[in-house]
Amino acid sequence: MKVGVRVGFHNVARESSTLQVLEVDVVPQDTVLGLKQKVAAAAGGAITADDLLLSFGPNDRHIGRQYVKDPAVDEGKLKLEQYSLLSWIQRFPHWTLSARLLPAAPPAPGVAIHKAAASAEQKDPDTAVMDARAKGEIPKISDLPAPWGTQPSPHIPDEELTRAGYLPPRFPGTFSPLTDVVA
Repeated sequence: MKVGVRVGFHNVARESSTLQVLEVDVVPQDTVLGLKQKVAAAAGGAITADDLLLSFGPNDRHIGRQYVKDPAVDEGKLKLEQYSLLSWIQRFPHWTLSARLLPAAPPAPGVAIHKAAASAEQKDPDTAVMDARAKGEIPKISDLPAPWGTQPSPHIPDEELTRAGYLPPRFPGTFSPLTDVVA
């Protein structure tokens, strides 16, 4: 099945933000990582699969990692058949996926609040963070899990990842959100 992919910056639903429109061949058994590799190759190799944030639909549902070095999702295990996007694209072939660069990881725990407080007090935010780390108010980077540090990431249950939008919803075996309507 051929899938269109709009590559650009920011909101690629806008024509002015789209740099190029690509077409890649996919099958339901492809992984999210495999799809990203196909998009990166079709884009000419200027970007890698690890650089891409994929999304689909009017609400820009993210597929796979949501920021750089995101440890929550293993894109090599997530299959496209787990999402409903291929069914939607089959029904509406002019619909496309969106691809843009992954945003940076969010600030490490405790950093944003210390920077905000320092800014409100008209102090240097970076100095405030260094002082807070020295006092033990903020964990050292080396003590944090990915994406900030080197410690192993804690296991997050699939139910929590689904609620947070990292994983697609799971429906009972014979249920399809595209064909089964509950009135």
